[in-house]
Amino acid sequence: MNEEMNIYKLLDKLDEEVTSGKKVALTNKILVDASVITECITDIRMNLPDIIKKASQIAGERNHIISQAKEDAGMGLARAKEKCEQMLRDANQNASTLTANAQADATELMRKATEKANETVIMAEKKAEFLIQDSEVVRQSKAYAEELREKAANEVKQLHIQTEQECKQAIDLAKQNASELLAKANKEAEKIMSDATAWSAALRKKTTTYVDDLMKNTDEVLLHSINDIRKLRNSFQSMIDEE
Repeated sequence: MNEEMNIYKLLDKLDEEVTSGKKVALTNKILVDASVITECITDIRMNLPDIIKKASQIAGERNHIISQAKEDAGMGLARAKEKCEQMLRDANQNASTLTANAQADATELMRKATEKANETVIMAEKKAEFLIQDSEVVRQSKAYAEELREKAANEVKQLHIQTEQECKQAIDLAKQNASELLAKANKEAEKIMSDATAWSAALRKKTTTYVDDLMKNTDEVLLHSINDIRKLRNSFQSMIDEE
């Protein structure tokens, strides 16, 4: 900023020297102090490279800011992706645990049902044998024993059917819970990724706008300074040509 002000002051000084110069009679020429003009031009040359250097530094800072913004956005997306993957892993693990527990419960129910069925058959057979051996009416004993066997077989069949239904219901419920858990985890993961993407886009937009405004202002200052110098140079060139 100091170099910019210095250049403006030097340009004002040159303009003042030209406008205050004495006109040569019968011509459009003006007498000016050559030492003052030379000194101003030298000072302008000394200050101008600093402005150009500053513009280069600003351009470098712009690249650094954009690079940093991209890096921050990438890290944010990576963290969101990692969190989503962890949520999905946890959901899969919980679903596997629910399914395994349901399978274990079903196996235990089948074991107990089979054990009870075997016990029922054994007891029925023993009771039938006892009735056959102990009864005087063999035919009635056999009929009653057969009835007991059929009843026991029906009870065993019903018990197996009921047990299979309970096992199927338990497994279906476990699968449903696992599916709901996975759906919820996927939904939360999608929301996290969506929020991270929106945050990254907003950060890039804000950074780009800031840097573009900074470069625009710098370009305007440089262009204004260079145009003033060109005008001054053309003015001096016209004066020299007229001489």
